[in-house]
Amino acid sequence: MGWNTFGRSAVFAALAGCAVAPWLLIAGPLLGVRWALTFYLVALTAGSVLVFAPSLRRGLGACAAVAVLGGGVAVATRTLPELALSLAVLLATARAVFLYRRRSARAVALEVALIGGGLLLARFLAGPSLVSTMLALWGFLLVQSFFFVVPGARVRERGAPQRDPFDAARERARALLDGLPV
Repeated sequence: MGWNTFGRSAVFAALAGCAVAPWLLIAGPLLGVRWALTFYLVALTAGSVLVFAPSLRRGLGACAAVAVLGGGVAVATRTLPELALSLAVLLATARAVFLYRRRSARAVALEVALIGGGLLLARFLAGPSLVSTMLALWGFLLVQSFFFVVPGARVRERGAPQRDPFDAARERARALLDGLPV
């Protein structure tokens, strides 16, 4: 089942927000809360690239790249806001370049709006409690769900011949007329 629709990605956002609580309660005492949250955020970013991919093949490659780069970012950053910003940029890059192959000014503006809006909402919802952390994750991923509402968020295959809309309509009309008794 693909998660690359608004409704399904909103469900994914809710599940991801809820799953952070048991993870932090189990892994927090073992790794420390900061490192447990860091591992969760890197895994969540890589996992979201995989589940939002239009195909499993594209998703696996992008997921592996995001996991490796996210691990490097996790070691290099000092604070959680730096990590969140870096992982958000990785998510936007993977989505625009590797998954949906959209390289226009419109795609850049869309990614900037989604990542910026998601980070602003997450910052508004974030706080020191576990519930606020859950809400911040949910809020960020919920904003990312709007990617699938924007027109043109469909997969574009390279080299696919463009079909004339008039010819397609004419063929449908002929098929209807041929199927009717004269």
